[in-house]
Amino acid sequence: MGEWRTFFLENWYFLIIVGLLVLIGGTILYLNRRNRKQKPELPKVESIVSALGKSNIAATEYIRHKINIRVHDHHTVDLEALKATGAIGINVVGKTLKFYYEADNEAIYEAIKERAD
Repeated sequence: MGEWRTFFLENWYFLIIVGLLVLIGGTILYLNRRNRKQKPELPKVESIVSALGKSNIAATEYIRHKINIRVHDHHTVDLEALKATGAIGINVVGKTLKFYYEADNEAIYEAIKERAD
């Protein structure tokens, strides 16, 4: 029993270094878990296409992280339903609707393009 006590008293700097490493490692793990953000879910593409009107979609484009959809008649687009899907920054410019999502816009664009064709 005395040997261990003598070892720790003679090597106190070793204990301080190990303690600091454990403290720093624990803090890093805690902060990573606390700040970990969940990836936003992809919206249901069927609801996006129904808000736009499947037969109303003339063309789809993906430009600068935004989804651009040209429609035949922009008056028939249900903008409230589109907003309810999580669309952000909805702009109507002539017959073109421009919007984006917090999720993977390119994946959403590809899914809309598949469903619209």
